[in-house]
Amino acid sequence: MVSWRLLLAGLVVVLVLGLFLAYLFLYRPGVETTTQRPGVKLLIVTRLAPEEGDALKRRFLASSIARDYGIVDVEFRKEDVSKWPLYSTGGLGDLFFIGGYAVYKDLCERGLLAPIDDAEVLRVAESIGAYIHRGPDGRVCFIAVSRTIFSYTVNSKFLDKYGLQVPESWDDLAKPEFSKPLLSGEALISFPKPSKSTTAARTLQLILQKYGWELGWVILTMMGANSYIVESSEKARDDVALGITGLAPTVLVYGIRAEIESGGNAKFIAAKNGVLPDISPVALAKDTRNKEAALAFIKWLLSPEGQRALAELFYYLPYIKPEDTLLGRIYEDVSSNIFNYDPEEASRWERSVIYYFEAAIADPDTNTLLKKVWVKALELYSRGLLSRDDLLRIQGELGKPLTLRIIVETRDFTREYAIEINKSIAEDTLFRDKFMDSIKRAAIERYNSILRELERIG
Repeated sequence: MVSWRLLLAGLVVVLVLGLFLAYLFLYRPGVETTTQRPGVKLLIVTRLAPEEGDALKRRFLASSIARDYGIVDVEFRKEDVSKWPLYSTGGLGDLFFIGGYAVYKDLCERGLLAPIDDAEVLRVAESIGAYIHRGPDGRVCFIAVSRTIFSYTVNSKFLDKYGLQVPESWDDLAKPEFSKPLLSGEALISFPKPSKSTTAARTLQLILQKYGWELGWVILTMMGANSYIVESSEKARDDVALGITGLAPTVLVYGIRAEIESGGNAKFIAAKNGVLPDISPVALAKDTRNKEAALAFIKWLLSPEGQRALAELFYYLPYIKPEDTLLGRIYEDVSSNIFNYDPEEASRWERSVIYYFEAAIADPDTNTLLKKVWVKALELYSRGLLSRDDLLRIQGELGKPLTLRIIVETRDFTREYAIEINKSIAEDTLFRDKFMDSIKRAAIERYNSILRELERIG
């Protein structure tokens, strides 16, 4: 019988040998060891197109910051801004990136953003002059990591087909000459739905601020009459690149891409005194489960490497100017045409304006009828039955802000009323639906009335 002393000695030998082998395997001489962070995946809710998100993802994951914080994957999820609050709570999302000022301000005021309180992030943001927005409690809600440029892109081949010059400014698009394609069953413009396109929403705001409420709506109504209403900024960009239409409101990067895809037929135009610069914000979701990694992404965006990526990938105007890039020349071309846009003012009526436009101008029924009325007016003008003054008067009648009848209340759609109902439209879907139904009814009634008047003439 083996003595217990021999068994014990054998166990000790086995244990020592196991520890020695483990040491050799895990702590090999000359090999440095580090404590690895568990792999993190960030979910970033955005207005970036999928291909844009993929491009930025590749740049970020290749950075030392991503490696240092153990970030192994990033999903950029493009969502309609109406769905963004869903990603703020319950740990569903980590960050919001790109989109309108009003959206971020609303999320901030509703307490749906986590404060950005990292001292290093704030120090870097302040040192490069980035816009920092504080909420009602004084804490930082969001930071702008760059600026975005909006204007329009034209297709010269399409314009040449109708003998049209390149429009110099937004109000050129209300001139009857730019409706020539409509008489041939085509449309000059591809215009995205503003509820689905930051570019379209910014275009509404720019025109209403630059030209005023009354004239602004006339210009927007004429643009709607001359437009195919499309579902996204990407579709509008592709239409103008392919020559399906002659113009589309675009962010600068889409204009550059359209130019490349069209072989030079498309070109981004700096509208005369009508180029809109907008901030490009980033914010933390209230219940992010990856706050440290999410802050690392913001830190990277503010770094020279991240700023250069934003400039090269999207032609955003960074706070740190990237040297030896196309961006410098482009911004020299547009700098003299920058419009003094007020995002705070626009945020007061943005949602009201978006859904008014979609009901009165972009709805399939109202848009079809609007085109019919305007084509009839153009035909009468071409036959000499209407003067140019008559044509401009009809434009004014078509574009004059409507009178709403919601239940028992009757109100004109003034700027003041748009401000009054803006919050309800943003938060109360039942009220929004009633508002849009009322607008649609009023628009159809007005368009039919004008059509009957024109039919009596000829």
